[in-house]
Amino acid sequence: MGFQITPFFDFFLPQVCILCGREGIESGHLPVCESCLTDMTPITPPICKCCGTPFEKGSGNNHLCSSCLTKAPPFDRAISLYAYTGKTRELIHHLKFRSNLSAISVINLLMLKAFKQWSLPPFDLVVPVPLGRGGLRHRGYNQALLIAQKTAAFLKCNVDCSHFTKTKKTKPQIGLTRSERQKNLRGAFSIKNSQVFRGKTVLLVDDVYTTGATVAEGAKTLSRAGAASVIVLTFARTVAL
Repeated sequence: MGFQITPFFDFFLPQVCILCGREGIESGHLPVCESCLTDMTPITPPICKCCGTPFEKGSGNNHLCSSCLTKAPPFDRAISLYAYTGKTRELIHHLKFRSNLSAISVINLLMLKAFKQWSLPPFDLVVPVPLGRGGLRHRGYNQALLIAQKTAAFLKCNVDCSHFTKTKKTKPQIGLTRSERQKNLRGAFSIKNSQVFRGKTVLLVDDVYTTGATVAEGAKTLSRAGAASVIVLTFARTVAL
């Protein structure tokens, strides 16, 4: 495999593929085999210029989807880098539900490699979608923050996880329809100090874009606080098969 890391981190990483258990991962390489990497599908054009929905190949250049033409989202643009299927889905589940922090090294490296291909404006702040106290206590970490920290370092800008918070207790999103998710999340986020975001170009980071309800509510909250622009970045998104 071609993804190399430092010897220091290699000491802590398993020498088997964390997704299929295949042995033989070389020392100094991330714990995912070539076969599993091949099963991870990058999202490539053509896509919706606003929400990032992928279109069928051969459908022309990037353009707005019918949903964004009908009602523009509260963010300026959303970018997702991989389809939330196959080994990509499994990788995220390792991070979110199995507390396997080896997965974040893989996610961050793949994310930054794909992110380099996008032409984006400079950002003032990188902001992760926050977890509520209950979710943070249960999981022990915010996976969006782990992704945001690496992204901010790559972009050479600050990450802020203190002034954009989740203050409303919500039901788990799994199994809810888009309208149910929107209702569940309404008013879930709060701003501690709007001056932090006033006039800023903000990159809002999460792990998965499902219906867009979470990032939409987050973008609304940041815009109300005075953010000049909100662009959404997620590692993966659900796609129509």
